[in-house]
Amino acid sequence: MAHVRDTQAAGEDTVRFLGSDPDSVILQKSSVGVSCADDFGVDGDDVSRDQPSIAWAPDLKDGDAGYRVAVESLRTRWSERGWKVTEEPVTDPVTGKATGLREIHTTDDHGVTLSLSPGRHSGEGRIVADGACVRHDGYWHWDTDD
Repeated sequence: MAHVRDTQAAGEDTVRFLGSDPDSVILQKSSVGVSCADDFGVDGDDVSRDQPSIAWAPDLKDGDAGYRVAVESLRTRWSERGWKVTEEPVTDPVTGKATGLREIHTTDDHGVTLSLSPGRHSGEGRIVADGACVRHDGYWHWDTDD
């Protein structure tokens, strides 16, 4: 399915841009999203809804300073492609206090939402490529060629 391939390719391109091999830093692949379910939609026979989403945790050199460089590099790259970049402050999940870091988001030409946020460890990023909800016939798997 082309949308699944576009989602994975967009994330892999971002991970490579930040200097990591996507296969070595992948965290998870998911096809389920809450935004795909609604109580009013009616799908025909053999029509399914899935939301391809993939996450990676690339290492970024120099801790928080390296993360800030990655944010600015991606902001520049995405802006040059004509994609709107949004950002939000990151807060510590335990204390709720601002960390001084920013999370950035964009949507590419295929409708894939890309984001970079701090990872669990200093010097680690978290890149997510989210393909949004898509209806399709039958069943798909991440390794599908159709």
